[in-house]
Parts: sequence; structure tokens; C-alpha cells
Amino acid sequence: MKPSLKTMVISLSISMNLYPTEEKEKLINLFNFFYPFESIAISEPDNYGISKMSAEIIGKNSLSFLFTQVRKQRTVEAMRRFVLPKIDFNNQNCKFMIHKQALSRGLVIVCETKEESPLGPVYLEINANKIEEVIEYLFPPTEKGRVLEVDYSIEELD
Repeated sequence: MKPSLKTMVISLSISMNLYPTEEKEKLINLFNFFYPFESIAISEPDNYGISKMSAEIIGKNSLSFLFTQVRKQRTVEAMRRFVLPKIDFNNQNCKFMIHKQALSRGLVIVCETKEESPLGPVYLEINANKIEEVIEYLFPPTEKGRVLEVDYSIEELD
């Protein structure tokens, strides 16, 4: 079923920790895989010198990197199996973590626990008033290794 095109709202929130041993500019580059941000919020360091970096993208462009990268990596079905149980239908969002070091190479590799990424994961939160359609668009089912794309495009989701 095609989503109501006039009422779809989509956003992607990205956050990660900045540790004292990391270079801020390198982490800013990780955000830029998703979108060329002009500003990224950086909190004051805590007692351990750890700051939190975060940014949010609103609109169809928020999904472009994930959409393209999982197809390029041929991991659509694996992402689908990983992400579907993480959908929160009450809050219309989906939260998951990806590996920070893999992202530095442009790869999207999911983490089940934050310990799987030695310098901490990248936290992603997709929000949409029709979260199921957005997840179906990003990570549709596959058949014999072929992605069964949905019948609407990213332009129609916004």
C-alpha cells in the first residue's frame, strides 16, 4: 500500500561519543557520509573527557546514504532482519547502532551491543509518522538474493 504522500515526515538523528583520543574533524567526516552538515552539536566533556556529538537531518535526504550503502554492500536482507525487531510502533521510530570504525571506511555494519565497536557505536534513530513504510523502503525483502523494491520512491516518502 502506498503511503499518504502529503503527510509523511522523516528524520534521522545521529549521535556518537567523542573520546579524548579521537580527532573531532575525523568524526565530523562520519556525519558527512549521511549529509553535509553545517553544524553538529558537541556537548561539554564529562569528567572522563568524553563529549557527545549529534545532528539531525529532516526530509528525504536523511535516508539516501543508508539506502544506497546497504544495496552497494548487498546487505539489504541482513539489515532488514536486524532492524525490523527494533521498530517502536508506539513512538514511530527505529533505533539501532552501527560500527564507528566501519563507518570511517564508508561501510554500514550494525552492532547488537555498544561493545562491538571499540570506540563506541554510532547511534541512529529514524523517526517517521509512518515508520513501517520507511523501513520497508530502506530494507525491503529479498528473493533469491534480489531486492524486491517497494512501489514508491524516496521522493514520495517526503
